[in-house]
Amino acid sequence: MEDYLFNDAMIVLKRNRTRTLLSGCAVAGGMFILLISLAGFNIFINGSIGEISKLSTETVVVNTLPTTMNCSGFGPGRLWNFDMKDLNSIQSEFSGTIVGTYAASLTPGLQTVRSGNCNTDYANVMSMTPGLDSVMQMSMVKGRFIDEIDMNRKRKVCVLGLDLYNKWFGDGEEACGQDIRIGDVMYTIVGVLKKDNPFVAPFGNEQNSIVLPYSTTDAVYGLQGTLSFLGFSLKVTEGYEQRTEEILRYLRQIHKVNPDDSFALEAVGMQEYAQMLDILFRGTKVLIWVIFIGIIISSLLGVFGIMILSVRERKSEIAVRLSVGAEPRDIIRQFVHESLVISVSFSLIGLFVAELVIVTMRFLIRSGIMSDPLYGMPQLSFFGILSVMVIVIAGGVLSGYFPARKMASKEISELFYDI
Repeated sequence: MEDYLFNDAMIVLKRNRTRTLLSGCAVAGGMFILLISLAGFNIFINGSIGEISKLSTETVVVNTLPTTMNCSGFGPGRLWNFDMKDLNSIQSEFSGTIVGTYAASLTPGLQTVRSGNCNTDYANVMSMTPGLDSVMQMSMVKGRFIDEIDMNRKRKVCVLGLDLYNKWFGDGEEACGQDIRIGDVMYTIVGVLKKDNPFVAPFGNEQNSIVLPYSTTDAVYGLQGTLSFLGFSLKVTEGYEQRTEEILRYLRQIHKVNPDDSFALEAVGMQEYAQMLDILFRGTKVLIWVIFIGIIISSLLGVFGIMILSVRERKSEIAVRLSVGAEPRDIIRQFVHESLVISVSFSLIGLFVAELVIVTMRFLIRSGIMSDPLYGMPQLSFFGILSVMVIVIAGGVLSGYFPARKMASKEISELFYDI
């Protein structure tokens, strides 16, 4: 019986091959676009969630804002800044809680830079203290980061971002040990850094910047110890919010800021930041799946339209079969088989082409012809393919069922009258 239905479906579809081909191409095209997009989005979303899980969630980064409340004779609107003394103060005051302190300054900002090959360019220059590279998830491609000796001796050294290195040197040229002029001062390059986690960027794009030791920047540009950002890492996660608030209240106190002036400090806890990003990306993943399901359903609407036309054109056949004793369910099964042949067969063609493209891309990436993607190789998950095929089969069944059911439920006399 099943072979008869399948053969009959193939005969009918071949008879209307143009119509069948057009609707089938829509299904195959929708399947191809869906699977290619799904492979790309899976890499990005899963990779993003994986990167978020690596965040140092015990770290808090703080910067100052104008005060909004009166305190110690100062009115609202007062501008204030952290300084290097604050690092030592909170380290000694909360020695049982804090395991590390960090600082950064965005000064001097955009500067004229003359590299060793005599090229003059502009670059963003910032300063940091040792240890901030690991907290902010930066790794060294070449050389080293700023260390304590650089800080203590106020060495005129710098670390290049990877983008600047590729722009000014590249082609495997050694940058470490070479001198560059920033403004009117010469600095020696000691390392090249890259950003491992693009979601941790409180200081902007470090890969497109030059990092100096804070003590050197303070001496050269006269910062008087002021900082743009101050950070600290806590020992334990229990009581994280309470311990953080205690440190923030202490910072307000030593700078004569009202302890209750929460708007005078902007604190970004990596723990809350990681939770927010995790929720955001998981929600985005759900939204993407909703969009993808919409794409495949819109592709199946073409099959549904064809089945409606096919049922209307074959009223006489349906009437004759019912008059000689065929059951309505036999009519329905026949059209469901036709719908499934179109939807499933052309979906498999789209799946094959998508997999072929993905395999080709993986080969080109491994061969070095294409650059490596940020989070890994494009690939299709078994769950993704299975989910899409379930939707396709369900859509194919419904596309054939409803038009055939409506027609098979009519009286035989009504069908003959409408012919």
